[in-house]
Amino acid sequence: MMKEFKIEEILPVEALKSKIWSMFDILRSERIASEDYHVLLFLLSAYKDGLFNTEILNENSNLNERLVRCLHNSESELTNQYNAILATFEPLVMRLSENGTRHIISALGELNLAILDEHFADIFDAVLYRITQSQGRFGGEFIQPVELTRFICGLAELQPNSKVYNPFAGLASFGVYLDQGQDYFGQELNQKTWALGALRIMAYQRPGTSRYVCDDSISHWPATSEKFDFIVANPPYGMRLGNQYREIEPEFRTIEQFLLEKGVHSLNEKGKLIALLPQGILFRGLHEQRLREFLVDEDLIDTIISLPGGLLLNTGIPLIIMVLNKNKKIPGKVRFVDAKKFVDSKSPRERVLNDYGLNSFLYGSKNDSDILRLVSNDEIRAFDYNLSVPRYFQKQVEGVKLGEIIEFVRGQRVNLPPTGKLIRIRDLKDDKIDFRLDEATIEDVELRRPDIHQITESCLLLAVRWKTLKPTYFEYKGEAIYRSQDILSFKVNEAIADKAFLINELHADYVQEQLESYRLGASVMPFLRKDDLMEVVIKLPSLQEQRAKVQGIYELSDKIKSLQVERNALAHGKSLKQFSEFASLKHTLGRPRQNILDWSDNLLHFLNEKREGFEALNKAFIEFYDTDIISALKEIKRDVNFITDVLEKGENGFVLSEYETNTIPLSDINSLINELSNNGFNFKIKKLPLKSEKLKDRGISANRILFKTLLDNILTNANKYAFSKRESGNEVVVELTEVDDILSMEVKNNGKPFPKNFDREKFITKYSTADSAAGTGLGGYDIHRIATHFSNPDWELSLNEDPIYPVKFKFQFPIKLMN
Repeated sequence: MMKEFKIEEILPVEALKSKIWSMFDILRSERIASEDYHVLLFLLSAYKDGLFNTEILNENSNLNERLVRCLHNSESELTNQYNAILATFEPLVMRLSENGTRHIISALGELNLAILDEHFADIFDAVLYRITQSQGRFGGEFIQPVELTRFICGLAELQPNSKVYNPFAGLASFGVYLDQGQDYFGQELNQKTWALGALRIMAYQRPGTSRYVCDDSISHWPATSEKFDFIVANPPYGMRLGNQYREIEPEFRTIEQFLLEKGVHSLNEKGKLIALLPQGILFRGLHEQRLREFLVDEDLIDTIISLPGGLLLNTGIPLIIMVLNKNKKIPGKVRFVDAKKFVDSKSPRERVLNDYGLNSFLYGSKNDSDILRLVSNDEIRAFDYNLSVPRYFQKQVEGVKLGEIIEFVRGQRVNLPPTGKLIRIRDLKDDKIDFRLDEATIEDVELRRPDIHQITESCLLLAVRWKTLKPTYFEYKGEAIYRSQDILSFKVNEAIADKAFLINELHADYVQEQLESYRLGASVMPFLRKDDLMEVVIKLPSLQEQRAKVQGIYELSDKIKSLQVERNALAHGKSLKQFSEFASLKHTLGRPRQNILDWSDNLLHFLNEKREGFEALNKAFIEFYDTDIISALKEIKRDVNFITDVLEKGENGFVLSEYETNTIPLSDINSLINELSNNGFNFKIKKLPLKSEKLKDRGISANRILFKTLLDNILTNANKYAFSKRESGNEVVVELTEVDDILSMEVKNNGKPFPKNFDREKFITKYSTADSAAGTGLGGYDIHRIATHFSNPDWELSLNEDPIYPVKFKFQFPIKLMN
């Protein structure tokens, strides 16, 4: 008879991890907030180290109090190490119900202690990264992917006795991977992060000295007399040093500047510094320009590695790895590495570095000029110390520089009229055929901005902000236009270039590649400098050949315009017919609607004016409903207005073609998320809007009413199926992230999972429902319809894959420029 093998015998570590995953179900039933799930790692670690055991279940007193006493009074030799950590985790232990604590301790007792002890570092990190992945942006603030940590530690090439300093240490990732006996000193400011990092260092039992403290790296940077072989950091991004640091470090403005300048002076004579940073440090001006000049002139920059966005959970911005070295192998030169070929996409939001492949390339014999360039310091000086990686990977193009074809038209800045036609980027044409400016569609506005120029001659208009030039030709007919610094104007030398041909060439791929290499500020709002634009090379044949290529372009443009006019006329006639058919119902509901709005306004006015006695009432209201009275009344007004907007669509109220899509600013999308209300739901909504810059200048193609309807349907679905009653810890998370001009929206809940046989296809099928007693099945159908209307038919529904959030909706929206 053939022997039956159990998974515990074949894959004992995986079997043990599987048992630990089941403990997440206990925490989820406890309604523990997702940011507190690390309590499981603490209990797992303390159990492994003998601070308590399952015998505690046999005593009669309060279980949680008994557990805390055991943790404080254990005779384990590690008790002293745990004492400093206990202050962070003790409140979380006490927050568990006694029944939940009992279930967790019982589950711990079923683990194979020998396997747990032997493989604890691997198991600890597996649980840690699983929790971090579930937490999304919040979890990614303190830990970077293992591939990045492993790669950076490999770049260090350290000796076992090296002295290492790790400011802004997060969860001590660099500390646990530098495992050859190096002397490690790490600082982390956040108490909870530090406590978890301390557990992690204990789990790894790393050789060498480990000094990992809860401290502020800015206020308490090591003394100037203390020197290190290696400094490594992944500092918080976008942080400016505010007034609290002004007296300590008055000369520093950004955290990147602080880290690099302080770090260089804390290295010994052969020391190396490696930092994971946003790309802005490579080209920003003022203090950071002077810093780059210093680093290049002192020959301290060894390597700059460019990485695309999406590698970190907490931000989607592109990154660089900067290596400073006081003992360079190749003096006078900088290695520039474009590592995008070594990044694999798991999804539009998540990418993974192939660190083994990149390491193999850097230390191998291959010489691929598309990936690595060795650039002299003199060449960097010629580029005015601009270290933007793409500009050092330009391909040679035969042709004529744009600066030899066009001449800059500055325009007039003085004596401007009070109003005029101000051209914005949205007014320009992104069309090879219809490329003439349509001044008739541009309204007069007040000319208040100081950067406005008056244009009184025919010229080519080029956008130098965002990711397309949108080349548009303005033909002057006696009425001036006005441009801001986002648009530059040029006179075309028609003796050598046909303007229609030139505009077509500016759309060509080889031109776009050059423009990408010159663009700066790629993470949020890229821009081109005029001098760089003039360096772009155009393939320019003879005038006769140019005109032959564009023959017929104007006739085709007129035909397109004619068809557009006809289409608009048809659409207008259809909308008039539908409007009249539904006018009577709108008229009937108009007065009740206005009555609700008027009384809402009256109540708001009364409560704002008559504050006496209101505070106590408002406090009681907040305690009962978790929102204040003013916010509740404003919410009533918003919802009534929303109903009105839907009624405006007539009897075809939810025919999606009736809802015109337009570009909604990301700031407005943030507002829609922030306005979501917990009222009437059995859960709290955790809102994580975008934190990027320039949110008013960029947007997505959508419709406000439909976007709100999409969110309302998802929240209603969660209320019906995931949460049968209101409990503390019930949570729906709405999280926005941005990666490479894509807005990702993830909506996830920690409630009851969908049935195991229920999938996305059933969810989006009309009248198909996971629970016929709870709903009609129309919600999922409408969610899919709206997402498809927003050009996102392949949105994702993740079911039962995440141990904390068993239901996840994921949507992707391309980001566009508003202006």
